[in-house]
Amino acid sequence: MDVVAFAKYPFIQEALAYVREQGYSIDDVVSKPAYRQVRARGKKRVLEALSTAEATKDDMLLQPEEELLSYPVARMLVSITQDTYLVRRYAVWEAKRAYAFLITEKDDLLLAVGKDFALPARAEGRDFVMHFTDYLRYAALLRDPVWKLISRKMIHGMVYIPREAYARLVEEAIREKIQSSLSPVPAPLVASLKPYSDEVMVELNKLKGKMNINVSGDVARDAFPPCMNYLLSELQRGINLPHTARFALTSFLANLGFDKEKIMELYRMAPDFREELTRYQVEHITGGGGTEYTSPSCKTMTTYGNCYGKDRLCEYVSHPLTYYRKAAARRAKLQNAEPAAKEQQEPVKS
Repeated sequence: MDVVAFAKYPFIQEALAYVREQGYSIDDVVSKPAYRQVRARGKKRVLEALSTAEATKDDMLLQPEEELLSYPVARMLVSITQDTYLVRRYAVWEAKRAYAFLITEKDDLLLAVGKDFALPARAEGRDFVMHFTDYLRYAALLRDPVWKLISRKMIHGMVYIPREAYARLVEEAIREKIQSSLSPVPAPLVASLKPYSDEVMVELNKLKGKMNINVSGDVARDAFPPCMNYLLSELQRGINLPHTARFALTSFLANLGFDKEKIMELYRMAPDFREELTRYQVEHITGGGGTEYTSPSCKTMTTYGNCYGKDRLCEYVSHPLTYYRKAAARRAKLQNAEPAAKEQQEPVKS
């Protein structure tokens, strides 16, 4: 690999070895004027992770060594914030950026990056072939049914998957590695990076301010079934939901009359939020294509692994909308009963 490849995949072992061989000092990178552009690019990586725009590849490799060195700067800026939401969002951004490169690479380079993450495979025709244990290492983290082993061709323990699916597994491996490998930054480096980390915190706080969006108005959040409460809470915590869960939550909210723009605002909190794709999906589910979809039944929610926290009422209903109607009716009955009870307790004035 060359320095351009290292700039694309700065987290692989060869890239780290290259940085050491070139004699770069992290102390110099975070403090000396000569590396000001590197620090600015590191900050930009983090800010792009916080934005809703697609990561652009047009100019990021014009200065490959600068791009390569900006990666550890970005990691330190994320680590300095000590914010788990930013860690998740940044890890997703870096992984998706890498995937955009990976799907354009020749097979040998794609396989080399995958091998660095303990995902050995071989190209065979149009498929990539790997042992099922290696496949499951990251496919098990992807909750869409297409990733279940039963959905794949397997011969003698070897799984056959499309090239793009292999790249997606590598993307997941990158995300998991970045998210789990950030370490505390020494105090002197924290001080040197403070102007940059302060800017990151400003943007992070702006975005997190939007995370207080609540389901309100005529929609009673406390009447939601446990599954929908869980999915909505995960989304507002900055957790990416699988496609089946997004469909379930979006259709459920739309069926209750929830405004599609408010639904869009909820999805802006997802680390992998993409404006155009999310808008298309929300429009489609809420009737933009001529059909407004009904949220999945309890049976379907269970089939796709989206049933969470069943309570007693769940035992008597077969659909999340039925749960909501019953819970909302009970809630209204209790609210109406409270004034009457209070009135009965008040002493009669003579």
